[in-house]
Amino acid sequence: MPPRLFTPRCLAAALAVAGSSLLAQAPPPFHLVQRIDEMLVGVDTIALDVVGRDHVAGTYFLVHARKPTPMIGYANYVVDCREPRRMAVLSSVMPSGRLEPETPFLQPPRRSGQIDVAQLSFSAVHVMDGTAFVAAFSCQASSAPGRAAQIARELAEQGGPADTQSLYCDMRPDSGKPPRRVEVRFSPVDDVVAVNGRWLSSGFLVKDEVVFGTGAQWRIDRRQRTARLVRDNGTQLFKGACDTRPPPPAEPIAGPPASAR
Repeated sequence: MPPRLFTPRCLAAALAVAGSSLLAQAPPPFHLVQRIDEMLVGVDTIALDVVGRDHVAGTYFLVHARKPTPMIGYANYVVDCREPRRMAVLSSVMPSGRLEPETPFLQPPRRSGQIDVAQLSFSAVHVMDGTAFVAAFSCQASSAPGRAAQIARELAEQGGPADTQSLYCDMRPDSGKPPRRVEVRFSPVDDVVAVNGRWLSSGFLVKDEVVFGTGAQWRIDRRQRTARLVRDNGTQLFKGACDTRPPPPAEPIAGPPASAR
């Protein structure tokens, strides 16, 4: 069964959830599995198609977080679910350059006919292009379709490489406001960083520090468990403490700091 083409009306309905809950609450059959900067990555569960014993075909799409329609990217793919997972892209339209909400979208050709996986060229999947989360969702949801929404929510909130670690740091989400506890997740192996579930293209690890942000940078010392906001000239604007323990349930976790957006 070839993937269905997404119509603007269906996509708008699927993404008509406002605020930080957008990733976790998009209704079926569209499931949003990851946020990368201002880009949301989603999969259509109806398009998932088990191909043989170890492969799943499907369709994923990209939308801008601030303007969900029209879509800005779309790909038909096949995932090899054996570890380490790999993906072959059959056809795609992807954004190039800086992502903007006004980026025009061109509909790619739909997948059709039988798939011969032996003729496909598979590549490793990665966190920062969305393919790792798409592959994880496809392999898990195809074998447990009744749990698709839960799988997507878990990936959006806590997905990441196997070595991912978390620190909860006192940071200022916006200048002039009191510090709040923010979750910083990072993978030393993949060299990727997420702040409250948003994976950041500005994030990287160097020695004992997790670094992210543009302009002034947040520098999280993993050993000292401190969070510092530092300007390019070395001036420290803020310093907070970090903990490996999450905040109590009554204490909300703030959004990403303004300098990390």
